[in-house]
Amino acid sequence: SVFNKDLLDIFTIINIGTISWKAVVKAIPTMVSLTAFSLIHVPINIPAFAISTNVEPDMNAELIAHGYSNAVSGIFGGLQNYMAYSNSVIYSKSNGKGKASSLGIVSVSAVIFVYGP
Repeated sequence: SVFNKDLLDIFTIINIGTISWKAVVKAIPTMVSLTAFSLIHVPINIPAFAISTNVEPDMNAELIAHGYSNAVSGIFGGLQNYMAYSNSVIYSKSNGKGKASSLGIVSVSAVIFVYGP
């Protein structure tokens, strides 16, 4: 299981002396690019999704939600949040509504993530 006592062991086995700082410096351009991409994806994808679904977006709420999501994910060593525009449009066009259907999608995604397709 993913959720066992060894989940956070990564934070106890890291030895700062074994980190290749040359590799870290070499990766800085990639990290900057990913950061820039992460910053612009919400202001681009949310309005595009709003146009596709005829819904007025609340950008402040969206940015706050993405911030919380990314902070929690980062604390636990997870991946950044990214709005998959195509998945969101398919969900909306197939009349996905409410918390129950959203939690169903999350549950299926989590099972696929943990156990594979």
